[in-house]
Amino acid sequence: MRIIAGLSPPRGTLTEYLSQNPHSLARRDLVALWSSRRLQAAVRAGSVVRIAPGIYCGAEHARHPVVMGEALNLWYPRGLVTGPLALHLYSPELPMPPRADLVVDNGQHLRAPNWVDLHQTGPVREHSRPQGVACVVPERALLDAWGCAAPAGRRNLLYEALWARVCSWRQLRREVRRAPRVPGRRDLERVLGWFAAGATTPLEVRAQRETFADPRFRDFDWQVKLRVGSRRAYADMLHRGAMLVVELDGERYHGPRKAQQLDRTRDTDLAAAGYLTVRFGWDDVVYRPAWCRERLLAVVAARLSPPGRA
Repeated sequence: MRIIAGLSPPRGTLTEYLSQNPHSLARRDLVALWSSRRLQAAVRAGSVVRIAPGIYCGAEHARHPVVMGEALNLWYPRGLVTGPLALHLYSPELPMPPRADLVVDNGQHLRAPNWVDLHQTGPVREHSRPQGVACVVPERALLDAWGCAAPAGRRNLLYEALWARVCSWRQLRREVRRAPRVPGRRDLERVLGWFAAGATTPLEVRAQRETFADPRFRDFDWQVKLRVGSRRAYADMLHRGAMLVVELDGERYHGPRKAQQLDRTRDTDLAAAGYLTVRFGWDDVVYRPAWCRERLLAVVAARLSPPGRA
């Protein structure tokens, strides 16, 4: 519960209240409900910290993403959180960054907290409020995060955010086209072009462009339409000679029980037609690509071996 100026003080001390409530609060509200003296005493004791000019929180919550976002909203109400912090607010499974990024109006001369980077831009057309924090829309947050990241880490950041479904690659592509300047634009457009060419998930892009990119996998076709009996099936990868289908998926995309049942039915239909299905998930492709390559080549070799030969 947030404090509203003019109400009677909540029960307990200022320190107890802020310890129990991971929120940022303006000094004027705290002074109105407790007193300037009690606030100063709590700050001296280290139980309360000033997270931004005129904004306070419990010391143990200073690195809480919502607390950081609220602090920026209170400090500069016209600003919008962007970059990795906004992405984390949209999807908490994404990494929590050590710093925050805030979009502010052009021409502003602000002294930001030492954990904040300011970005002066033109008017932001759209915004949203993940977890109650005013942020740019997800695709803008991802584009800003891409621009601020080290070039070597940009693609991984992009794949992780798209895999977490903070936005779609189409939404990001529209945002790129609207942006006058994008650091690393050529590489970003190249990756988005891979999606436009037929890949439906970032896992498929990583698999095709990284994990299975070497010449040993040149006999695999990608995004192949198959007819199995009276129905059609789509294979992420297909080795025609070995009659081997590779599916690239994970719980995020194939998690619901109904979808899992459809996958099992599809695999059974493929098996009846002579195809073997091998499945790799996100952690397989991203964290143990060498294992994926070795296992897949071993399956192909076994499938192509003459009957009766080990």
